Amino acid sequence: MQHSSKYSAILLVEAGGKSENEIKFFDHLGNRKTIKDLIVRIKKVEKEEIVVLKSGLEIPIERIHSVDSELSPYYSDDFFKCDCV
Repeated sequence: MQHSSKYSAILLVEAGGKSENEIKFFDHLGNRKTIKDLIVRIKKVEKEEIVVLKSGLEIPIERIHSVDSELSPYYSDDFFKCDCV
């Protein structure tokens, strides 16, 4: 996931100048959720990047669909991509 680090840097820069972000993400069941919160940092856990929000919620970066209407690179190539088995 080489684009992951680049995307995390973009997220931090974009979020930095705002008081809150509109974040769309997929929960662990694959349901898309929309919340308003503020991205405060990105932490690494082993090889995974986790987006940390002001509320304390932590979302794996690959589950982020979009932030402030900017589509994540994880979903931009194939909007309806599914890892379903």
